[in-house]
Amino acid sequence: MPTKAAYHHGNLKAALVTAAFKELASEGLDGITLRGVARRAGVSAPAVYRHFADKEALLVALAAECAERLGASMVAAMEAAPADPLERFRANGIALVRFAVAYPEHFRALSTPGLADKIPAEQKARERAFLDTERKNLEEAQASGVIAPFPLDELMLAANSAMMGLAHAIIQGRLGAVDDARATELAIAVTGVLGHG
Repeated sequence: MPTKAAYHHGNLKAALVTAAFKELASEGLDGITLRGVARRAGVSAPAVYRHFADKEALLVALAAECAERLGASMVAAMEAAPADPLERFRANGIALVRFAVAYPEHFRALSTPGLADKIPAEQKARERAFLDTERKNLEEAQASGVIAPFPLDELMLAANSAMMGLAHAIIQGRLGAVDDARATELAIAVTGVLGHG
């Protein structure tokens, strides 16, 4: 449990967010409370209210942090990906799995029903713009014959389901100890079938 010494230099808010991720994983969206977060962080309930007006504000902060980290991971993956649209599509899936391994509590939180609805509008808009761009790239790739011509929504659903399933299996320990290198290897193997039909 954190000690008060850890909060001397303005670290309390970060400690509360860390505690809130653990509380969310334990209690779910409906069961999480500011008092529970305070108890988990080892501080009094009023200390939490100095940083978060209510439970909703805390949940918005959690959702925002998750979206920010995932978004940064995706953008970095796209910047490093080759120009080939199929490889870029696969890079998205690989980035999701690597994100889950690097930030398992954030990945679990985003998988909690209802939390993604609390992502701030500005972040949602950036996410939509990113996805719209990637979708346009896939449409162009299909038109040029690089990707098999089956319904794009089905391709995206299959890809998302496969990568989310792999990420969950990893962080639940079903595949043994998995570090970033192994996660990347597994994700490359799974994404290798995408786009061929």
